[in-house]
Amino acid sequence: MKKFGFRNAMVFLILSATVALAYQLPFLRFTFYDQFAAAYQLTNTQIGILASALNLTYTLCYPIGGWMADRFSMRSLISTTLAAYAVLTFAFAMTTNFTALLIIHVLYGFFGIATLWSAYLKGIRNLANKDNQGKMFGNSEALRGVIQTLMGFAFLAIVGLAATEAAGMKILFLFGSGVCALFFVLALFFLPKTDIKNEEHAAISATKYSVVDVLKNKGVWVTILVIMFAYITWALGNAYMTTYTVQVLNISTTTASAIGIVRSYIIVLLAGVIGGFFMDKFTYKGKGFIIIFVAVIAALIALLFSAKVIAISIVLTLVIAFLANIMKSTYWSIMDQAGIPIGMTGMATGIISFIAFLPDVFYGPICGKWLDDAKAAGDIAAGFNQIFILLIVCGILGVVSSMFLIKRTKDLEEQEAQAKPALNEC
Repeated sequence: MKKFGFRNAMVFLILSATVALAYQLPFLRFTFYDQFAAAYQLTNTQIGILASALNLTYTLCYPIGGWMADRFSMRSLISTTLAAYAVLTFAFAMTTNFTALLIIHVLYGFFGIATLWSAYLKGIRNLANKDNQGKMFGNSEALRGVIQTLMGFAFLAIVGLAATEAAGMKILFLFGSGVCALFFVLALFFLPKTDIKNEEHAAISATKYSVVDVLKNKGVWVTILVIMFAYITWALGNAYMTTYTVQVLNISTTTASAIGIVRSYIIVLLAGVIGGFFMDKFTYKGKGFIIIFVAVIAALIALLFSAKVIAISIVLTLVIAFLANIMKSTYWSIMDQAGIPIGMTGMATGIISFIAFLPDVFYGPICGKWLDDAKAAGDIAAGFNQIFILLIVCGILGVVSSMFLIKRTKDLEEQEAQAKPALNEC
């Protein structure tokens, strides 16, 4: 067991906090959707464009992040990320110019993936040994949830106490910038100048796979499909449920933001723990995903017809978020059953991420236009119904993809069973 003293605990905290902040600050436009739109005088379509710019940059930077993580130390990459986010978030607080906001979101996307994501994964993995990788990543996810929950309620208090929505959003981003600066200082003190070494997987990591090897692996494509539809469910389920409760259910923006914080952060903790336990109960993980996808479809259909019953609708938005987060917290665990070799993990995850997260580029502008068109027609609920129908379609495709996963796992088991007699004969 790798010794986990105070210094390693601080490294673990800094890594988890950096990811928590990097993937919270750019998305506050959704948690405080209506306040953000009013303060920055943006339309739904413009907010969708910001989301698209961020997500397109994310997608393009996945391969860059893997390349940088192999060439620069974790300390330099994490410190760079924190410094960049402190500056960008300060700039976010000081401008309302749409072009400037667009540039900020592109830079958020670059530093959030190119200098952070692969370095974070590599750092957390090297803190663990082969027997507690899952526990280490799970604990990091839980710590991220705790940090984001605390930050979320601090943001809610700031916005609630501010004299105007514009003032509240400005102070909110200044506070976020300050927290990034604090962790930047901690990173300089506690992150090691050279990467933490873990030799347990040295032999496996030495196996080299080409891009062609990855693309020829059927399990990669099965994994892409399952992750893509699970991710869309999570992304849309988090992005538009808060403003749905305001614009359709007519609850106050403060109450909606509080519910949004519960949906976006507290539910992450519950879904991570319960989801891992739930999925491990199935011999074939594809069966677990089928159950979750079907449950999401049922909840969405119920939501389409429950807008007049506010309490039930609110509960359904939380249920959808919970189910979506179960999938998000466990979908990388299917790689083994999909037949992706351990030595292929790095390159495979880069390619899988690049393709599976491509919908990030499109859903923001499309959903934003649906909402703007519906609002112009005097029936905003129709725009949200279009989003829910899209989610139902993704759920159906997710069920089909999960069936492919089950078939892939059974095929691999059959191949292994056939190979054993041949080995015994040798």
